[in-house]
Amino acid sequence: MAFLSWTAKDGLYGIDSSGGLNRSTDGGTTWKKVSTLPGGRPQALTAVAAEHGLAATRTGCSRSAWPSRRAAATDPRRVVRRPS
Repeated sequence: MAFLSWTAKDGLYGIDSSGGLNRSTDGGTTWKKVSTLPGGRPQALTAVAAEHGLAATRTGCSRSAWPSRRAAATDPRRVVRRPS
């Protein structure tokens, strides 16, 4: 994983170098890919809440609604774009 962030013991999130958003519910022993972030290579990751986070890539920032234990994965939505 390129970046890790968590808000709870069972809610560890990681972005791999290709922008894949992954979740671990066992402290990082196993991972499940839940989404792919737009914008290519990740630069930062912050878990704001158990089901919400922010990620920066080379082309902008994404706000993501991350899956809860009860919900299916959802795609992140681009909310900020870096000026040209």
